[in-house]
Amino acid sequence: MAFCKFSTEHNIANNIVLDNVFLSDYLPFAPDCCTKVYLYGLLKCQDCNNANNTLDCFAQDLNMQQEDVKSAFLYWQDQGLVTVLNLSPIEVRYLPIRAKKYSEKMFKTEKYNSFNRNLQEVIDGRMITPHEYREFYLTMESLHIDESAMLMIAKYCTNAKGNNVGYNYILTVAKNWAYEGVHSASDVEQKISEMEMVTSNVKDILVALKSKRLPSFEDRENFNKWTKQLGFDCQTILQVAKTIKRGGMEKLDKTLESYYQNKLFSLNEIKNFEKEKDDLYELAKQTSRTLGVYYENLQPVISDYILKWRQMGYQSDAILLVAKICFKKFVRTFEAMDSVISKYYAKGLVSMDAINEYIAETLDIDKNIKLILEQLELSRQVTSWDRDFYNTWTNVWKFSNEMIDYAVSLAVGKSQPMQYINKVLSNWKELNINTVQQAKQTNLTSSSRVSEPKQEFMTHSFSSEELNALFDNLDEVKLI
Repeated sequence: MAFCKFSTEHNIANNIVLDNVFLSDYLPFAPDCCTKVYLYGLLKCQDCNNANNTLDCFAQDLNMQQEDVKSAFLYWQDQGLVTVLNLSPIEVRYLPIRAKKYSEKMFKTEKYNSFNRNLQEVIDGRMITPHEYREFYLTMESLHIDESAMLMIAKYCTNAKGNNVGYNYILTVAKNWAYEGVHSASDVEQKISEMEMVTSNVKDILVALKSKRLPSFEDRENFNKWTKQLGFDCQTILQVAKTIKRGGMEKLDKTLESYYQNKLFSLNEIKNFEKEKDDLYELAKQTSRTLGVYYENLQPVISDYILKWRQMGYQSDAILLVAKICFKKFVRTFEAMDSVISKYYAKGLVSMDAINEYIAETLDIDKNIKLILEQLELSRQVTSWDRDFYNTWTNVWKFSNEMIDYAVSLAVGKSQPMQYINKVLSNWKELNINTVQQAKQTNLTSSSRVSEPKQEFMTHSFSSEELNALFDNLDEVKLI
């Protein structure tokens, strides 16, 4: 069921109609995030049966947290513009807009008298506006944060930012902590204790970055992200910080994110990567040149492909060899080359010698198949179907060259000789015939036992899907 709809008394039109009353009585006083949610909800109401009309999609489209979206709709419910029928799962109904003076209070004044006084004492560097108070009330009620907890969070933020700290900063901290389960004063105490535990490490990092400022709330949050989410240890973070020349914590954060995406976690892995960075860049440039493509920025190529292939065990010579193979195959993108390397990797072909040996074996097989085609008076190139047939005859059914040669002699002059050979050998396999003498003594080559493949196969009309599947299964063009 769509969570966002018009109420039955609301007229649905093809275009979004915005009442002037909303613009005059509501918009000037509403928080920006709430206004954004209300207007986007109007759009969703126009197509309420769409499968994407869900809270998850709604929040993603607006780049907001789901709880913030819920809070915004609760704000508009207090304003009388929507009805929130249910919070889990959330269901919202838009109501007709009625003229309303904003002087009417969202919240009862007496309920928050004590909180207002205490909050102003905490933030004593400036006067708190009525709008800011309403934002505190909305956050506390929608996220179930106790007044005492909010005051402690405000005090924590003023200690970090000064006593004229902005309300948005305090509410951001409060919301982030609430999403982590911090709602009561005791929860805040425990959270602050955890934050203070990392202060010493953050100070060391700031020193490594040659920064003389004190650790901030954002610094501690970043440190928790690097250690808990990304999995870096303190020593690694500190050593990486020492390599940052400029950019401070922001540059350090981007650097660690990059290492994480490249699956580089230990200090040794990172050191080896940095030591080989020039070599990786040169390899990416040579591979691009070999493929016949040009990239102005090779960093994505290194991150997405070169590093991945190196981690799979491919050295530079093997990567360049595959690039040459791809060029001859008219494969001219790194994405397609990655698919070729994946096929080699699945076959255990990682080194240049292993790939070359595989190619040599394949060329020998192609020579044998070419001789068969010449005996059958077929003047065409070897195809993947021919290789599949030959692989089945030699490696699966284990027929000797003499048996295959005899089957070839029986197929000369047939309309579909390769299929005919396959049918003959299949019958011999079924009857456990392993020598040419046994084959000659049987009656399997008579028309009653071995018939030519039906002509319908030759006139079969393939669909585009079938053709795509056939081409997807073609073997790589080998480097000669």
